[in-house]
Amino acid sequence: MISIVIPLYNCELYIKRCIDSILRQTVTDFEIIIVDDGSSDNGPAIISEINHPSIRLVKQPNQGVSCARNRGIEEAKYDIIAFIDADDMWTETHLEDILHLHSKYPDCGVFGTSYTIQNNGKTIYPNITNIDFKEEDGVMRNYYEVASGKDFPFNSSSYAVKKEIIESIGGYPTGIPSGEDILTMARLNTVSDIAYTKKASAIYTINNKNVKSVRPILKHDPLDKFIYDNFKISKHKKGARLFLSSWHKRRMTGAFMARKYAIGFEHFFKAFIIFPFQKKLYTSFIISIISAISGKNINEINEFIAKYKN
Repeated sequence: MISIVIPLYNCELYIKRCIDSILRQTVTDFEIIIVDDGSSDNGPAIISEINHPSIRLVKQPNQGVSCARNRGIEEAKYDIIAFIDADDMWTETHLEDILHLHSKYPDCGVFGTSYTIQNNGKTIYPNITNIDFKEEDGVMRNYYEVASGKDFPFNSSSYAVKKEIIESIGGYPTGIPSGEDILTMARLNTVSDIAYTKKASAIYTINNKNVKSVRPILKHDPLDKFIYDNFKISKHKKGARLFLSSWHKRRMTGAFMARKYAIGFEHFFKAFIIFPFQKKLYTSFIISIISAISGKNINEINEFIAKYKN
């Protein structure tokens, strides 16, 4: 059986859609733990109206998404815990795909799938590169390299983990404004192998009324320290230094987009010092500057470049 954890905070527009996608799974042996993190809308009432025996609603004062997920981990009855955000969805075979990975790669502690992105009704396929196996699924032994690319191999709604593994790292980090999912996967990679399938069975949604957290552009981001602390214990892992450099590359891009140029240049030089031979650092630097000056979306610029190359 699988425990499914959903952190809920003011997501009345999407929570039923999320639950419906779970109830349509080809695998039906599961429990759904919804942790209401102090919602002020009708989300909890909508859940009560569904009245399904597999659903358990747990309420707590607002403490943030990490605390909500950690509460769900504590409440979970089963060894495998799958996560999904309240505004995301699964295709009907997602849990079946997770259990297939668990059966095929029992020594792994993390089981992830690829995903699609729904951006205001438009389907986007993430650009996931450098996976170190050719088959549809396998053990991803170079997670840091893959996660240093344009898109992460999976997101907060497309993986499951053994309960003992997530507990061994202390669950999700608290006290940071966003990015807890990035750090959690980096930390899981230090203590466990990752089984992965290229099959996309999770749907990450972006919309005009999105409830997902937006990373604030801070000169002293508290997540920086966590990322560096993780690097100290994961230096032996393939691609760890590249991942650290790519973290600063992402911070650089966000800063330039927010027109906080001093922070952007600071992170460019940090990324350069850590891994100077990262070609994507320089292309990202140029594209970010063009985007900031022109006001055009980075994706639009990348699409234009791709068309020009073709």
